[in-house]
Amino acid sequence: MSTVSVFIDGQNLYKGVSKLFHTRVHPILLAHELAGDRTLLDVRYYSGVHQPRENPKIHAMSMRRHKLIARTGVEVIERSLQYHWEWSIKDKVPNPMKADDGDTHNVTVERRRQAREKGIDLALGLDAMEAALTDRCSTIIIVSRDRDLAEVAREIHERTSTRNVTVEVAIPVSDKYQHIMEGYDFTHFINRQMVERINDNFDYFQKLSRKKTATFLSSLPQWEPAPPLTGSRAEA
Repeated sequence: MSTVSVFIDGQNLYKGVSKLFHTRVHPILLAHELAGDRTLLDVRYYSGVHQPRENPKIHAMSMRRHKLIARTGVEVIERSLQYHWEWSIKDKVPNPMKADDGDTHNVTVERRRQAREKGIDLALGLDAMEAALTDRCSTIIIVSRDRDLAEVAREIHERTSTRNVTVEVAIPVSDKYQHIMEGYDFTHFINRQMVERINDNFDYFQKLSRKKTATFLSSLPQWEPAPPLTGSRAEA
């Protein structure tokens, strides 16, 4: 029996789908789409979360969304975003590829408070390794465009060469540009047609009502996830 565990870099997925298709997708719908006719064992969703004092509106929205995602059987792993000040260019600047050596441009800059994720890729990679080395599943699917995670796939291949664990990747792609991610056994394309099937248009900015929540959850696939991994990264 072919079994699948799916590991989703939430922010990476959101940025890719939002930029290309101006929407978001639901993790459980995506996981079932990627698993196909294989048995889906578990789905883990990794996401940075704004601190409430820094961005209360987005923090509250994220908490509602993560709460509903967890109700579908997906394990949600959160990390608080870290903030720092940085400079931002306000003016439009020319394309550097079309500039000549020595060209200079006067610009206006402003400082801004920028949020950064810390530890998401590491947590995802460690959990994927644990799943592979404990024979939890026969196929691991990593949902991320981050090329650094291909190192996780290579390490899994080396350490499980006698057990034949397959490592796949899923990435958002445009209709015109599709590319294979090196280091993986297979690349899934999250294209426009797939996004239309797995779209998540629930309004998480509104407070969750019992009726709306029940109606939304009933529209999603019902399944029984495997027991969680033994690692404690979800509480870190």
